[in-house]
Amino acid sequence: MNIIPQSPVVRERLFTGTKYLVYGLLAWNGYMFYLDESLASTITFSGGMSLSEIIEVHSGSIDTTFWIFLVILLELETYVIDDHILKRPAVKWSMISLRSICYLMIVYALYGYITKTGFQADMVPFVIASACDVVNQNFSILIAVEDYIPLTAENCQTLAGEDLYRLNGYNIIAPLNDLVYARNVASIDIVNASTWLGIVAILEIDVWYQLKGGLKGTLLRVSNILKVIFYTILFGCAVAWGYTGVLLDFGDAAVWLFAFFFIEMNLFQWQQETEQKAAAA
Repeated sequence: MNIIPQSPVVRERLFTGTKYLVYGLLAWNGYMFYLDESLASTITFSGGMSLSEIIEVHSGSIDTTFWIFLVILLELETYVIDDHILKRPAVKWSMISLRSICYLMIVYALYGYITKTGFQADMVPFVIASACDVVNQNFSILIAVEDYIPLTAENCQTLAGEDLYRLNGYNIIAPLNDLVYARNVASIDIVNASTWLGIVAILEIDVWYQLKGGLKGTLLRVSNILKVIFYTILFGCAVAWGYTGVLLDFGDAAVWLFAFFFIEMNLFQWQQETEQKAAAA
């Protein structure tokens, strides 16, 4: 039984509806990142935060917010706005300016990821007879990236016999194994964010040449090869998050891959329409 609708109109509506549902999930994930990071900030920066510390703590939600704006702009360029309108100088430069702002903030968020990794790397040995000795002194336990729990009389016993480290300048401690785990997950964040920048750099070139009718031949083949490599790395990051139990990042990565599948489909349809118009001319 063929479950794919035969009507092109129905298929198009199904494609569009699914696409915008995925975009909505991206917004929801951004909100979840904000809640997660806000909770972590109450422990790491309980005395208030500077602008650089806000960027460091909220790097995930800042990153997601401007990526969503960028997806909206790519959706407008590759699907919604007609070519002749996109070629108007006012529209073209407005889109370039808005995308540039997004890229600037995305790169800044990448800086936040790198800073966060350095922040968690600044750990010093915490030599103490028992973690229970510092209960009621506002200590917390690092159990994952941006995931802390208060040190209590109940959970301090779980740290017995562990090699403990303290986040330099903060009342945050962690066993060595948990610290290594948090650093590894933070490293995945950096690889993931850097690879996505590679993807959108290629898409920028694709859109530029598509508007000029030059996205074909060797350029198209090289573009596709590079994107396959980058998407494979991103899929690997998603698998790594799932394997390490970071389910929010795993789900977010999966939704982003779906979102850019639709952007790539938009670009593919755009190419087909351009070729059909050229053949009919």
